[in-house]
Amino acid sequence: MQVKQRLAFLKSLVLGQDATSSLRSRAVHSGAWIGVGFGIQKVLQLGSNLILTRLLFPEAFGLMALATVFLVGLQMFSDIGLKPAVIRDPRGDDPKFLNTAWTIQVVRGLLLCVIGAAIAYPLSLIYEQPILFPLLAVLSTTAAINGFMSIGMATAERRLDFRTITIVQVAGQAASTVLLIVLAYSLKSVWALVAGNILGSALTVVLGHVLLQRHRHRFQLEPKATQTLVNFGKWIFLSTAVTFLGGEGLRAIQAGFLTPAEFGVLAIAYTIAAIPIELSMRLTAAIGLPAFSEAHRNDVNRLSGVLQQFRKRVLTFSFVLVAVVAFTSEKIVEILYDERYHAAGAFVVAITISNAAALIGLGYNNALLALGESRTYSWVMTFSTILRIIGIIAGFHSFGILGMIAGVGAANIMILIIVWPTMFKLRLVNIKLDLLMIFFIATIGAVSIILS
Repeated sequence: MQVKQRLAFLKSLVLGQDATSSLRSRAVHSGAWIGVGFGIQKVLQLGSNLILTRLLFPEAFGLMALATVFLVGLQMFSDIGLKPAVIRDPRGDDPKFLNTAWTIQVVRGLLLCVIGAAIAYPLSLIYEQPILFPLLAVLSTTAAINGFMSIGMATAERRLDFRTITIVQVAGQAASTVLLIVLAYSLKSVWALVAGNILGSALTVVLGHVLLQRHRHRFQLEPKATQTLVNFGKWIFLSTAVTFLGGEGLRAIQAGFLTPAEFGVLAIAYTIAAIPIELSMRLTAAIGLPAFSEAHRNDVNRLSGVLQQFRKRVLTFSFVLVAVVAFTSEKIVEILYDERYHAAGAFVVAITISNAAALIGLGYNNALLALGESRTYSWVMTFSTILRIIGIIAGFHSFGILGMIAGVGAANIMILIIVWPTMFKLRLVNIKLDLLMIFFIATIGAVSIILS
């Protein structure tokens, strides 16, 4: 019987499930697809990094990382929550609603392209890197390209159908990786990274439209849908802006303290250290928000139970992964990278521990969005940003690079404490689980220091 059940699970995993499958079943299958996709993407990313670090110089990675920070910043500063709106709104499957969301997405992408090109020159002066001007101006075209991404990516998430989403993302990254390596070998320049990213974005968009054909896209702005999207998105706009400042924006502050070469080494460290938090955040955003929203739509009293079960499973998995990365990363860096990048090993451990502190409150913010509490969510993200900026600046001036990483970790613990009263009021908090995770972080940090 167990063999038949396993075969049935594998069959449904490969072929996908329909919308009538249970929420738990769809969540499990989605988690499996996300895990598989994430693993393949990280292998591709780390593999390409190993090859590219031998073809290019550390400054190239530093410049590309800095340019990427500002492109991500543009995306986040203009985010009005189109995807969360499609996922949680009762009209999330209505063609008029979807066409309106896609039209706004396209316009937003084109505006971002123009803004990115406009700020390129001033940023090159601020960071005293003339090459940033043409680099960022050309890279801004990826914003316009991504604006045409199929709205089917959002509707698939709403249905917890991550099979096709994963195929689109993995295929797009695989093609982008091949292009990056070929171009880097040919050009031996940072422009190889620029061209590879642009072509990779275009391929991903095309794949999205080819593989997600459930909705026929056309330009449309239905007044009612527009009003709904704007009303929901105005607080998301604020929260994503401050999320950038408290997340990727910290990298921009770090870049102001470091040379391009140092920032390039730090970027390599972030690539490795981000594995636990990226997978955990992806699972929470991709599965958590749709699952929490559906649970709340079906039964307002069901959200708490779904949230607690989800957090226990994801946090257990996440902290095992955190421990593995923290205990092995220094040796991995020494083995895989040449001596120019060996300093990244110590940074990986510090960043991993700092990121782990941010994972403790996993699921709380998504529960707020599922409840439609976008205003509360924005205030939480605002306080988070302020604390992280203070932590990074104070930490750097006190203890240098490792100090600013530790400062962010301390801020993450303070953020959790600030969130507790709000979640307690909504009857969604689990302080015992949170305190247990803090103990695990302290233990992992102590063992890492002993082993090093």
